[in-house]
Amino acid sequence: MNHDGVEDLVLESLGSDIPTLNKVKASMLRETCIWCLTKCEHSNGVQIKCDIFTAPVTHTIKWEDDVDLDGLLRAYNDDDAVPFGAEALALLLIRKHTPFTAIQRAAKPSGIDYWLGYKSKNPYSLFSMKDARLEISGILVESGSNTIKSRIKQKLKQTEASDHVFPVFISVIEFGNPKAETVRKDAIS
Repeated sequence: MNHDGVEDLVLESLGSDIPTLNKVKASMLRETCIWCLTKCEHSNGVQIKCDIFTAPVTHTIKWEDDVDLDGLLRAYNDDDAVPFGAEALALLLIRKHTPFTAIQRAAKPSGIDYWLGYKSKNPYSLFSMKDARLEISGILVESGSNTIKSRIKQKLKQTEASDHVFPVFISVIEFGNPKAETVRKDAIS
């Protein structure tokens, strides 16, 4: 927590307590998140306004200053940086605000991005239980029809394929005016 009472989202922490991320993927997600924020003219320490299950909260996004921004800006583009940058923040928000962490990347037909497991169980076990689902979406800059609300509606429909199994979390991240919304939909029995 910083001096303003706002909790930090530290991008380097992607490499710990998120079993689905190895060091290489955690580093790539960190880089793409920095790419998105830099592309939108934000710097280290930018605040992101979040609605987590309708509760408003603000976080400060931080990263180590050893970033080669010129190289980073040449390495990615909108097509790859936005979805991966959104993954970085969504995974940190899920870990911070729920009892879950991402344990495994999901297969395409499931309609989700990650399987979640309880942090209190051994999430690093090869046989970790899948207890919830996570679908993530990123928007570089919100526009007329490309909004967080419309993206959440789209993602709720997309995840219907596995609605009968586990609750789903939908997390949409917008980088232009940094904000995030995360909703939860319980499984349909």
